[in-house]
Amino acid sequence: MKNSRNIFILLTLSISLFIPSSISSQVFAKEITTDSSVVTQGDLIATVNFNMLRNSNVKLFSSNSNVQIQSGGHLISISPGGVVSSKNSLGTAVVYSYNPNGDYVKYVISINAT
Repeated sequence: MKNSRNIFILLTLSISLFIPSSISSQVFAKEITTDSSVVTQGDLIATVNFNMLRNSNVKLFSSNSNVQIQSGGHLISISPGGVVSSKNSLGTAVVYSYNPNGDYVKYVISINAT
């Protein structure tokens, strides 16, 4: 019985060596932190400065828009419906919203206490 358990453990470990790392590990998105690393497809249409209270929600984007959080991903989250939710931390987030032509609007969202 003990020998069969050791064989089972050995087989399990040997099979796990053949599983590709993409199946066995989680993927995490990395936040881009510098403006120089931004790859833009089109032209900047406008820059919008938006002040927001912490722990609040506001609909800023249409549900079918292509939105990318450039920095400040720890400050805000964006739902598929385009609702921006601020978290408890204070700071500034930068978000790019692309139109179908590749042109974009830069949103600078400041999270304030009051």
